Amino acid sequence: MGHKLKFVLSDLHIGAGYASNPSYPGNPLEDFRADNELVVFLHRIWQESRQNQRETELIINGDFFEFLQVPAVDGYEPERTYPPEAFVDSSQDASLKRLNIIAQGHPEVFDALSDFIHVEHPQRRITIIKGNHDVNLFWPGVKSRLREILGASGTRASLLLFADEFVSREKIYVEHGHQRAEKINRYRDFFDPRALDDPRQLYYPAGSCFVIDAFNTIEHEHWFIDHLKPITSLIWYTLSWNFELAGQMLVHFIRHTSPDENDNLLQELQDADRRRELARRYTTEPAFRQHFHQRLHPYLNASPSDNNNAATHSLLEVGDNAMALGQADQQQQHTMLRQAAEAVAQREGAWAIMFGHTHYPVQETLSNESVYINTGSWIEDFSDASPETWEALFNHTRSPLNETRLLPYARIDYDEQDMPTARLLYFDPTASQRKETFPGSLWRKFNWLTRILPGGRQ
Repeated sequence: MGHKLKFVLSDLHIGAGYASNPSYPGNPLEDFRADNELVVFLHRIWQESRQNQRETELIINGDFFEFLQVPAVDGYEPERTYPPEAFVDSSQDASLKRLNIIAQGHPEVFDALSDFIHVEHPQRRITIIKGNHDVNLFWPGVKSRLREILGASGTRASLLLFADEFVSREKIYVEHGHQRAEKINRYRDFFDPRALDDPRQLYYPAGSCFVIDAFNTIEHEHWFIDHLKPITSLIWYTLSWNFELAGQMLVHFIRHTSPDENDNLLQELQDADRRRELARRYTTEPAFRQHFHQRLHPYLNASPSDNNNAATHSLLEVGDNAMALGQADQQQQHTMLRQAAEAVAQREGAWAIMFGHTHYPVQETLSNESVYINTGSWIEDFSDASPETWEALFNHTRSPLNETRLLPYARIDYDEQDMPTARLLYFDPTASQRKETFPGSLWRKFNWLTRILPGGRQ
């Protein structure tokens, strides 16, 4: 057994939390429901590190926080519906408000993260890579505030690290993956994502704008709407079950990706009478449905324009089955990340390449015998859901409280020669009933508020 051990998580999308009653999702924009499981996970790997005297690093690979669905407000109320304007400001001050709301909504998680950090041998450290939903971690003030909340100052400061784009060291490569997947989530410069016209704000790509304008409204009625990636697949799937809802999504999508108010399809979808006629013909006429799909295809083509190897469909291949087209987009996204992993393995000499972003866990062996892992997400994912499940979701007969979540993560063990072995695993919080408290629990009980409130002592 080697002396080092690493764990990689991605796409937790921790938001503002729920109302005081955990059985009632007072905040429909909060998708993370695994607080207890994450605390147990951190506890388990803390135990293993101590018992086996192994230096341990937790790498959080993007979209740890859900900044896009937390309003930048004072006096946040979980049950209140906030207008889109409350989510638009991406300045450092607005981002700090969001981080404070997130921390107050998930105190046990932040407690466990704070206690995970350990200075003495064996050291335990945390590295956070920003993703497209928590790009706000770019701001120095947000990083400083997170250090305050986690008590990562003084001798603990070096044990909380931030990576702006990726981690490439110790024969592993870890990157969120949005820059290599569908074009609507790509940044011109993710290292410095500030807006060119106003450096006090962050640049938001079309995908982020879509979340703010569409998801943050639609999710109040359809809780599952952001549990399928990519967005283009979601729109194809929605066409199969609810043309009116898909039409609303398309209006937002076209505005952000093809901002031409004279666009013919946009005008049709914005006109209520014409949209109803489209819906009628779409439902009853297979030939019209195929023609409509062919009209949509140029808008929903998820491939980046500079990715010539991505699998795309000619119009002749675009049929009348919307769900099949959505599944093809999902496969296309996987193909793009698999190709990116192959290129990274050759360039970086990494033995394990890890992405997130897609919410779909994968482990595959690459052509040079290195391993590609996608660490998926800890929120519900309906990529493999049956048509019956989708029908139940759209008919509101399936509750988020009844979903069974997979909890994927990557584990990297190093041998005595510091060679890594990476595996995709799934965490089972019921596997062991052993109870053990973190050190400092009593200190936390009396000092949590002084750390969590802005300006509180460390």
